[in-house]
Amino acid sequence: MTISKEISEFLVDTKFHDIPEETIEFTKGLTLKTVAGMLGGSLTNAGRRITNYVRSRGGPQEAGVIGCGFRAPLEEAVLANGTFAHAAELEDDQLPSATSDINIFPVIFPLADRLRLTGREIVEASAVSMEVMNRLGMFSIAYMGMTDLPFYGVLGSAAAAAKVLGLSPSEIHSAFGIALGRAGGFIVNFGTDAHFLESAMACRDGLEAAILARNGMTGNADFEAWLGGLLGQGKVDLGSITRDLGKPKWHVHNIWIKKYPCCLLTHRQDDAAFSILKKNTLTYEDIERLEIHVGPIDAICDRPHPKDPEDARFSFQHIMAAIMLEGDLNFDTFSTDKIADLRFKEARAKVRVTTHPDWERKWLSGPGKVTIITKDGKTFSEERDEPLGGSKYPLSMDQFKELYRKYTRDVLSEEQAEWTSEIILNLEQFKDLQEFMDVLTFRYAAKK
Repeated sequence: MTISKEISEFLVDTKFHDIPEETIEFTKGLTLKTVAGMLGGSLTNAGRRITNYVRSRGGPQEAGVIGCGFRAPLEEAVLANGTFAHAAELEDDQLPSATSDINIFPVIFPLADRLRLTGREIVEASAVSMEVMNRLGMFSIAYMGMTDLPFYGVLGSAAAAAKVLGLSPSEIHSAFGIALGRAGGFIVNFGTDAHFLESAMACRDGLEAAILARNGMTGNADFEAWLGGLLGQGKVDLGSITRDLGKPKWHVHNIWIKKYPCCLLTHRQDDAAFSILKKNTLTYEDIERLEIHVGPIDAICDRPHPKDPEDARFSFQHIMAAIMLEGDLNFDTFSTDKIADLRFKEARAKVRVTTHPDWERKWLSGPGKVTIITKDGKTFSEERDEPLGGSKYPLSMDQFKELYRKYTRDVLSEEQAEWTSEIILNLEQFKDLQEFMDVLTFRYAAKK
């Protein structure tokens, strides 16, 4: 059980000053994005449903429910904020396994509110727990029809809570063992509220695993046996999980940033389509059809007739229709009105998705290629190995801030957005974050 020992000791021993500066800055960028997702996600249909559920439960007012104007029991606030973060479809994912920051910040922020953490403690816990989660989640299980994000995410949530709560290595080992029994998630739930709840429940379950371990409950985090049974004994290099742990290049930087509020499996093609239209000054009226080729996993997004907003976020056809018609992807792209709009129906019919069952069964298999054929017979093609925001093409901090402004404008005033973003980007300088937490929860005007 070497993996658990090394991971647990890394969680305990690694402090803010041990984290590379580039990782600290990237962690703050991810914080900015996930806060934007939680705020924006609070306004979605799934967000409103979970808010109604949590509010109806009552209980002690321990931590803020972001964007909703009330506090709830710690576990309920984590569940709500975890749902918001995913319902916005702005989660940032490590590939090939899609472990995500939405299993970290929805746990840490309620704990920060409840325990009055400093900004330095938030950054430290976030970076270290994401590193642990991304390493444990190095190997995808998508080929089995399972969703990596909540499956490994519960371990990230347990790591985040364990770090904040100051668990010992032996207690962390138990917390991971307890969390292992809660790991789950299935691709068939893509496009439904259950997909968002899978990762949100992983947030809550990871938190509770750490709390239970602190209270003396035991568990066995035998990652070698667990991953060996899951992935096949001897078929993957489990030693790579802890190899160079804590060395200068952290795995956090393998996370891809989502610029659009829709499934990551479409983002390579989204960037390619935007680029073709811009470079060739094409309008919707110029286009005869748009072609995409995908592998057997990404085919989950071949949805020519989306039935509701959640379904539309996983529809190549609806997403490409919006790109052609409006030149943008935003929260209002995925509305009931636009799903029913006759122009969108016409535009979706122009999109052809071809599935290649012989391509490798993994996320993002094959080239991220888009071909547009115009009415006068011209053909334009472009392909992307990664979208802008992928690990090869990182975003600047100004681009992170631009995304934050874009996705919080329906929740925060311009003044609030600027004030909160500056705090996030300078978190380590703040010891008292209570007003900041209150602005995120209650949305009142920040002090000058």
